Amino acid sequence: MARTEKDRIQFIRAAVLQHTTFWDQQRPAMRRYRNSYMTQFYSDLDSNDADSSIRVETADAYAGIESMMGSLFTKYPSMEVQPDIQGNGDLVVTKAVANNWLKNCRAQIEAAARMSLIYTHSFLKMAPRESNTLLGKVAMRAVPPWQVILDRDAAAYEDSRFIGHIYYIPVDEANDKFGNKKWQGVAQKDYFTDSERNTDRSYRTYGDTPDMPNEYLYIEIVEMYDFINKELLFWSSAYKGGEELLSKDSIPVMTYDGRPLSNLVPLYFSRRPDRPMEGYSAMSRIYDQCFEKNILRTFWANAVRRDSRQYIYKEGSFDDEALAKITSGVDGAMIPTDNDTLSGLIDVVPVVPISSNHAEYLNYIESDLSKGSLTAGFTRGEASRATATEVTALMQYTASELGKMARDRDGTLEAAIGLYIRMLIPLIEDGESVVVRTEEGAKAVTVARLDADWTFYATDGGGTPMSDVLKKQQLIQLIPVLGGLGVTPDKVREEVIRLFDLPPTFNEAAPPPSAASAVPEALSASPVPEATTSAVIGGA
Repeated sequence: MARTEKDRIQFIRAAVLQHTTFWDQQRPAMRRYRNSYMTQFYSDLDSNDADSSIRVETADAYAGIESMMGSLFTKYPSMEVQPDIQGNGDLVVTKAVANNWLKNCRAQIEAAARMSLIYTHSFLKMAPRESNTLLGKVAMRAVPPWQVILDRDAAAYEDSRFIGHIYYIPVDEANDKFGNKKWQGVAQKDYFTDSERNTDRSYRTYGDTPDMPNEYLYIEIVEMYDFINKELLFWSSAYKGGEELLSKDSIPVMTYDGRPLSNLVPLYFSRRPDRPMEGYSAMSRIYDQCFEKNILRTFWANAVRRDSRQYIYKEGSFDDEALAKITSGVDGAMIPTDNDTLSGLIDVVPVVPISSNHAEYLNYIESDLSKGSLTAGFTRGEASRATATEVTALMQYTASELGKMARDRDGTLEAAIGLYIRMLIPLIEDGESVVVRTEEGAKAVTVARLDADWTFYATDGGGTPMSDVLKKQQLIQLIPVLGGLGVTPDKVREEVIRLFDLPPTFNEAAPPPSAASAVPEALSASPVPEATTSAVIGGA
């Protein structure tokens, strides 16, 4: 049964309403996580004595997130390509195009990964843009989760019936994209500060349009991909009260076998076991410990400032001048008194020390923080008295935990590259000549060379700094064994140069010895020794 425009609008409104209601409920938690990461823990907490009390905030939340970020991102991402089983396309050109584009996307990939760790998950969005070069016609941007409408009932992202993106664009840009229409522009709303956001915003406008020129007003757009009907719909409540669609087209990007693709790629590091389309954040695992530690340290700070020396004296024993001498603390001062004895004139006011239970509680908090984060202490710059064996075991454990996260990151990058290549194909115009530098020299980019059933693999998938260190150590230890197994020094040297990222010139063969310095044949007739570490690193 064919759908009418009214049916499409009703579907969009229902999806937007469900999405907005869900993220309105999540806003307080998301705000707390962001403030804790930004070391603004107390900005969201009310206190009656905020002006009089001292507040202490630790950077444990920031350290926990950034230690994982530093372990996940060390080099620029790159891809390897598995050829089409039918021999279609040009593997060398596709690989060069993919890596040339991917090297400019590091900042957005890191931004998406950071949002996935702090919040629940995130997305990478690819969209066409104006560019003088073909390879620059697709841009990547990191998108927070509260902007993406998901089919939360789907068992996997590939099974989603729809996906949408809610975003703001300036009025002038909306006119260029959808034609000059009578918009009701608004000031752009922020997810964290817009506490008055209406959950039924898709049914009415905000009603707070400021008297500003179009350059400073925005239109809220809903970009919806309907995979069941293979339709791409654009809708806005700022146009005719949401009673008409802005546009309706067929989904323009398809996989090689004809399945529709959206321009959004998800990045999850953790998922709800029973709801795979809903993630949860690494920050949520350590937030309670950060909360307790900040409260405890604040209590200590205020207690320490009240831990002062105070005295009590018998009234009438000293006049004002004598009291002034006592409080001034002048060395050798003589202070007269009429009393026959000094006993009971001045005494110290006792100060009860802080209970040792506080220190023990802090140790428990620190222990919980260590368990909540996936990284060992030395990856966060903490000194340790552990032995070399213990450090190696910790490295292996940390490498396996972070390796799983690195594999999730690589899976997102592989999907993003596959989407990029499919988006690039319809953007290639007839007669357009774009040449890329490849391993086989300069080659032109054409539809025939890109259109194939490619399989992409992130270079060193699942690799982390910890796993890289372990690989290097193990290779050095295996060099004598490899020689005994018959592996030539040249092959081992190539692997050492690759793994340690040494200059390629290190692999060049040494020039043959001159005739004058040649060793007599009788003296050189000796068995070939096994490969050693010095032979591999120092020369052939």
